[in-house]
Amino acid sequence: WTNSINQANKMALLAWEKETGIHLVQINGQRRYGGPPPDWVGDPPPAGTEVFIGKLPQDVYENVLIPLFQSVGRLYEFRLMMTFSGLNRGFAYATYG
Repeated sequence: WTNSINQANKMALLAWEKETGIHLVQINGQRRYGGPPPDWVGDPPPAGTEVFIGKLPQDVYENVLIPLFQSVGRLYEFRLMMTFSGLNRGFAYATYG
């Protein structure tokens, strides 16, 4: 039944991954981008550069969130917390360089 939840947004996410060449890794209830991202040069950002993001709609995915948070600054890592049903848990973490 989880495959039928939010199918349109899941398909948009897959198309975005293919179009941009971005690879997301899902481990331990979170889906991760970067750490470092493909174009990163240099050391990881220092402590204190991670931002908590709360109250996200559960049907929004990285194809919308990553470009939004990249518009604020250079994104080193983005972690979206996920449920077993395939929805996000309503919060994420962004680390900036």
